[in-house]
Amino acid sequence: GGRGGRGGGAAASEADAPPPPPNGSGGGSAAPPAGDGGSAAPTPSPLQNLGISYKRQHNGPRFRRFEGTVQDLFEATIQAGLADRMFRLLVMKPLQTEKLEGLEVKSLSGGELQRVAIVICLGTPAQVYLIDEPSAGLDCEQRITVAQVIKRWVVSHSGKTAFVIEHDFVMASAMSDRIVVYTGQPGIECTATTPVGLVEAQLGHGPAAKGQRPVLPVRSCGRGLIEPVIEPPIDRVIEP
Repeated sequence: GGRGGRGGGAAASEADAPPPPPNGSGGGSAAPPAGDGGSAAPTPSPLQNLGISYKRQHNGPRFRRFEGTVQDLFEATIQAGLADRMFRLLVMKPLQTEKLEGLEVKSLSGGELQRVAIVICLGTPAQVYLIDEPSAGLDCEQRITVAQVIKRWVVSHSGKTAFVIEHDFVMASAMSDRIVVYTGQPGIECTATTPVGLVEAQLGHGPAAKGQRPVLPVRSCGRGLIEPVIEPPIDRVIEP
């Protein structure tokens, strides 16, 4: 998925929940919706049946309906992760979740909720991890830590793939092997180029700069949503 029409946005490649709501810039996702279970644990996304773990952009409204502590939420959503010593060492410890586990979920700040959402996403067994703007609500130091955690856990330890939508290019560079750059007019249209290396992306090189046809051109289809002009083969979308 891409953030439709945001000029210069970047999606890092290589390496739940309903889709993010429209963000005023024409963004959207084709992820299927999932219901929210009131005070119960958030309902798993149908994407999990496809081997995909998805962290949406906005977590607050969904998680703050949960009645209980962060520890209760973790036990209801990622029991396998909690039982994995390496997950605790490589993910939970660097993100300092032990300081949050006794707090009520509804009392968390935006940055604290972001860290909780990232832990739940990474703690969900999957082949592909779709992570939407993990930098939101985090300070500079936390952003670098999150970038290192995502790459270390998903790629280095698990040997899986992560697609990360991120507008902080420094953070995207810290965790990615290749980058897809989106250009266009906000709320109208956007173009996603073929994945390129970090240096090429920073210098503005690659297929788009050379006049070649992009992999996935998309157009606005109203209400802040986007749709592909040419439907890409699924293996081109999720290949490591």
